[in-house]
Amino acid sequence: MIKLHLRSMRSSISSALSFAMTLSMVVNTPLYAQTLNSQSTPLDHLKAAPRPVFKKGNTLLPLGQAHCGLSRDTYIELANYWGYGLPVQTDNLAQVAQANPGRYQSIAAIGGVYRFYDNYDGRNSDLPPLPPNTWLRDKYGKIILNGGRPTVSPAAPNEAFQIIGNYYGKQFAQLKKSAGQPIKVLINEGESGLWPPLDNDPEQLWGQDPTVLADFNNSGLNDWFVYASRNKARQEGALKEAIFKNLQSRPNYFWYQETYGNERGRWAGWSWYMFLYEHFLDSMKKPIVSDYTAPEMYYQHGNSGWTGVRPEHMVPWDALTQALNNISGAISLGQKFTYPWITMGWEGYPGQPISSSDTFMGMMKTYYTAGAIGSVGGYFVCSGPLWEALKYNKPVGTTTPTLIRQLTIQGHAQALFSHLEEYLRNGDLLPGPNLHPYQSWTKLLPAMEFPAQGQTQQVQGNWGLITIPTARVLARKIVGEDRWLVTAWANVGSDRNVRVKIDNKLGTLTLRARKAGSVYVVKLVNGRVQQSLIDSDAMNPTKFLSP
Repeated sequence: MIKLHLRSMRSSISSALSFAMTLSMVVNTPLYAQTLNSQSTPLDHLKAAPRPVFKKGNTLLPLGQAHCGLSRDTYIELANYWGYGLPVQTDNLAQVAQANPGRYQSIAAIGGVYRFYDNYDGRNSDLPPLPPNTWLRDKYGKIILNGGRPTVSPAAPNEAFQIIGNYYGKQFAQLKKSAGQPIKVLINEGESGLWPPLDNDPEQLWGQDPTVLADFNNSGLNDWFVYASRNKARQEGALKEAIFKNLQSRPNYFWYQETYGNERGRWAGWSWYMFLYEHFLDSMKKPIVSDYTAPEMYYQHGNSGWTGVRPEHMVPWDALTQALNNISGAISLGQKFTYPWITMGWEGYPGQPISSSDTFMGMMKTYYTAGAIGSVGGYFVCSGPLWEALKYNKPVGTTTPTLIRQLTIQGHAQALFSHLEEYLRNGDLLPGPNLHPYQSWTKLLPAMEFPAQGQTQQVQGNWGLITIPTARVLARKIVGEDRWLVTAWANVGSDRNVRVKIDNKLGTLTLRARKAGSVYVVKLVNGRVQQSLIDSDAMNPTKFLSP
């Protein structure tokens, strides 16, 4: 479900967001043993952390960032050793890429698109004007304003989005030239343009425009949600293709919040708060906008963290259950990978929930096992001393900032799965024996996980007890071979052994479920089960792996 309480904040900080991605093949250890003290900076903390070991030649997508800024040297350090890239829109880093041919992969961010739509009255002369029928209008032809802002029409023509795409495309073409290399990934921050009806009745919202109502009636559809979804895909697709035309290349592209639906089916009103992903695929099931789903997974924002429920809906509400709902639905439509936007939390107000480092690592290992091939790390502190310390690399003392902890954990998880990429590319996530608990008003989906024996607890819901898992087990299998990748995560409680049955050929496996996750390769060799723990050091999972 779209997080409405964050939307206005994200809009206000969108121009400050900084994104970075790369596929780092550099393997190294810290250049020096960093001693942390009262004058240590965020970069000092990053350099003090053990670096991950990436598999040479891996093709995972580079990691990205979505936050309010880091210092130039911190971006470079992340690009050199942690699987992140170089944000060529930031701090003249395009010149760094050009000075080091072949070392970095570039990324560009499409942010602040809403300003084009807010410019309905031409108040910003620096922006190109959009066609008059871009916006929703009443029967007298007057633009309909809500809180002083216009609403983009579902029937808005492709021309409007091509104008915006050309605007960005020219900028990105110059960045491409400055960096001396193609842009690898483009991220569109989303949350602009045509938007779901939210608490509005869709027919009353969009149907008040006679042009839109006529277009809907002529569409042959009898469902406003389908109509809006098809048009959103058309509009965002037109914007993307205009950018690509300027670049004369096709970078990986992700529109934030394009997803089958983390919340889909959890409650009866889910369709008011999202677009229908199946209409973002063409007749050949090829994505029209994003290469892969791009949902959000923000710790205890729109979810209950790593465990918990919504008592009124009588279902688990944790982040992994939500992620697997998106994964399962996307797989049912022929899409096996995802590129999520994630965060372990941020210091925004007193009592702000922030995940422990080990359980966040465990969540990341399960997410990769489920089909993530990269991620965008979000963090939303955009003012005050902490932001200044991150942005300008000022002293923070001996406590590692949350953002630095998060970015290192993302890097370690990415590095681990660079060694296990075969199981992602050539394997399938196994459905498990149960259905996903989100079944209301939608099709039946498999849970995409395996129940560990005796690893549940019951919590009180509004109409009875709700059973939730206290350990999570996911598995992938290489197509046509007796080789499995199995991850066990103690999302509740301490590290412990759990028993689970994944395949009759394997019998019952005993796995060590750790708070930081445990990733196993399981093989059947001459009728005997061989089980190998890959990440023996849970928090430094590539410590004993070779590049």
